[in-house]
Amino acid sequence: MRSVGRRRLDGSALDDQGRLARTAALMRGTAALVPRGVYRFTSFEEADRWMNEMILRTRERRNLKTSSASAEP
Repeated sequence: MRSVGRRRLDGSALDDQGRLARTAALMRGTAALVPRGVYRFTSFEEADRWMNEMILRTRERRNLKTSSASAEP
């Protein structure tokens, strides 16, 4: 087997995965994008509309936390 370069193993892969998951959760601002539960839809289009609405609602709630005076135009 041929290898090119060297791979450094500074930490375990689980530590890296945990760090990435925590960073993604902090950037998202909330634990979930949509409410938990079981939902039934009559079509895929209805399910897609509902999913988009829930994601947008989560984004709107997150944006309300930002003060309008914190950013200058």
